[in-house]
Amino acid sequence: MENFEFISDLDTRKMIVNGYQAISQVEMWSWLRNYEPEDGRGFMYSSSPNLDIIIQKMDSLPNSVGHSGSSFGFTMRSLHYIAKNGIDAYKNKMQSQY
Repeated sequence: MENFEFISDLDTRKMIVNGYQAISQVEMWSWLRNYEPEDGRGFMYSSSPNLDIIIQKMDSLPNSVGHSGSSFGFTMRSLHYIAKNGIDAYKNKMQSQY
């Protein structure tokens, strides 16, 4: 499992690791790769029941971070990018931002 040590901000790393583990455990990478939130709603306000499953799993993990709406949206956008483009592309994107 990826440890995301390339993310220098510890809070961001914790959020991404928590979400990555949750999606892996509920086996929803394929779903996330193909999912697009409803226009104007984003991940924060999406009505997909699969997001409820992911949230419940995130909250139940020992490394739960207690997301706000915006931190959940940010985390899911990051994981959505990973699902669509792969971990190496995400790593390159994150490293180019710093």
